[in-house]
Amino acid sequence: MNITKHFQLLFYSFITWLSFYLIGLPEYYQQWPIGAKLAILPIVTILYFPITKFSLKKYWDDGKHVINSCWLAFYLTFPLFVYDYLLLAKYKDLGISFVIPYWYLTFFYFSFWIQFPYIGWRLEKSKEYS
Repeated sequence: MNITKHFQLLFYSFITWLSFYLIGLPEYYQQWPIGAKLAILPIVTILYFPITKFSLKKYWDDGKHVINSCWLAFYLTFPLFVYDYLLLAKYKDLGISFVIPYWYLTFFYFSFWIQFPYIGWRLEKSKEYS
């Protein structure tokens, strides 16, 4: 993957994080009731199936969907964790323990590493049988 692609994905990750942050204002979803937080997890997970498929096709044309999905998972988890860490651990002075009260963010740091490669694998399988 070339350097331009890395910067595109880094920009994509920042826009993704900023979108989630703005939707969660004023307290980054802390003001939402627990039921709403629990409901948003499967909703975002389901929404990311077509978004991931679109992103894999938009950013890569080499057909290596599983490998590319891992790059996508990396850029939509690690930078988002860093942005959350800077905001919550450093700026709001919560330290790394922010992962507990902000458990709904923590969920996606891990779930995308399962979901995205699965979607990539399905895309590769669909190409094999086409």
